[in-house]
Amino acid sequence: MKLQTFNKDKALKKLNFNKNKSNYIKLGTLVASVLVIIISVIYFTYSKFTLTDTFTTLETTVNNFLPADYLLYYYVDGVAVINKPSSGNYDVTVSCDNGARGYYNQYTQSLSIEDATSSATRCTVNLTTIAAPYQDGSGASIPELYNGLIPVTYDDSNNIIVADTSAEWYNYNNHEWANAILIDSTTTKDKYVNSDGTYKSGTTVDIDDVLQMYVWVPRYKYKLFNVSGSNSSPQMIEVEFESTDTAKSSGTQNNEWLTHPAFTFGTTELNGIWVGKFESSNSTSDVKIIPNVSSLRLQTVSDMFNASCAIESNSKYGLSSLEVDTHMMKNMEWGAVAYLTNSKYGRYQSDGSCISSGCEVWINNNNSYTTGCAGSSVSASSSSSCNAWNTSTGVNASTTGNIYGIYDMSGGAWEYVMGNMVDENGAFYPSNSELTQPESKYYDSYAYGTSYNDFSRGHLGDATKEVLSDSSGGYAWNDDYVRFVTSSYPWFGRGGHFSVGTNAGVFYFDRYNGSSADSNRSWRVVLSSE
Repeated sequence: MKLQTFNKDKALKKLNFNKNKSNYIKLGTLVASVLVIIISVIYFTYSKFTLTDTFTTLETTVNNFLPADYLLYYYVDGVAVINKPSSGNYDVTVSCDNGARGYYNQYTQSLSIEDATSSATRCTVNLTTIAAPYQDGSGASIPELYNGLIPVTYDDSNNIIVADTSAEWYNYNNHEWANAILIDSTTTKDKYVNSDGTYKSGTTVDIDDVLQMYVWVPRYKYKLFNVSGSNSSPQMIEVEFESTDTAKSSGTQNNEWLTHPAFTFGTTELNGIWVGKFESSNSTSDVKIIPNVSSLRLQTVSDMFNASCAIESNSKYGLSSLEVDTHMMKNMEWGAVAYLTNSKYGRYQSDGSCISSGCEVWINNNNSYTTGCAGSSVSASSSSSCNAWNTSTGVNASTTGNIYGIYDMSGGAWEYVMGNMVDENGAFYPSNSELTQPESKYYDSYAYGTSYNDFSRGHLGDATKEVLSDSSGGYAWNDDYVRFVTSSYPWFGRGGHFSVGTNAGVFYFDRYNGSSADSNRSWRVVLSSE
């Protein structure tokens, strides 16, 4: 057996190591901790200062984010925080690396990531404290300013002014409905929006920069007044504003309250809708909603519908399809505007008392289909002249009798709406519209019938059967002419024509086949939360 030689130095080193083992462990742990901190700082700094694609600032009250596989970093007023604030009023910007785009939907209060190619995508969420948004005291929901929308008001000369959303920029008690515009986000945005996404409040808007103009119709309930559809006289409709936090009213009998059905969009409950201020114009590939131009006509319902839906995906308008749904106005949405018009927030002051220009919206009697015009009286005959939308006479053709309302609801072109009668088998009936059946949320469906005087098929809230003054003769309030959809003509048209005088109005409806053959049919666009 071979004996091992004793190594004194090696044994001494081992003895010293065992003696100081605990100190070595402590030192190693300290060094490792320092390295982790240094690497984390480098990584964190990189994530903050190399991010791209900053989005437009949005006003919001912060709620729960849904980060999924993304790494989120939060800054409040420029200071890094570990967790997002649980509440508060903030502007929110989201920036991501790896070519991803982050977007915060202030209305669903959720974070969405687009174009992410890596599960390790880093996104920075910057929150800047802002003043609480203005509320007018009427109970109307705060207008939802989707990405791209710029809030506006009007000065004493009726110029368009970028609004300060922390100060009064609408007042429904004073018949001043909230307004907003879309400009070309790729070319003129910096004229009206700061680099941090805030609005350049007080800036006068060049009307030539405006692509589309919208008016906010807040969610409301109304007191049922003619459920059976019997003949009735024009009257103020009782309206009370509410929010989605309020339990829906589901009345079915007179004097009961009903949350207006227009504010239920598929399975989504809406706090309001943005309605095109004028009839649509320009082209189906470049839809404009502006005054003093000829409305766009000679289109099928399919053309109108598809053009409306495409707006949300056109980068020029600056909207996000993750947040907003652009669509062709539904018959029920027309009804929501008509009823608000006939309330104390529209043309009425109180029951039996109207604003100075009367209870009825004045006709747009311009025979060139110029948007935003008014005649010289409520039911003026057709004319080549135009009292423009921002003149003292022109404002009488709005739903509020002032510049804050919606125009072309009486006269102008007949307007197709998404209201359609089924065929005799109960199936979707496109007729000559060339429209493939869309999702049910995009149109109102009506029972089959062969008589245009069968108004019993109308829905509560759509301003058909409830507002009849002479059902046998085919008239609604204010002598507005009415005919219900039938087998040959399954599509609703609203508002009347510049040539029909007293028979035009917000309660006018007729039946059409959806084709592009007629040169006197236009339409209107609506924006709602996705």
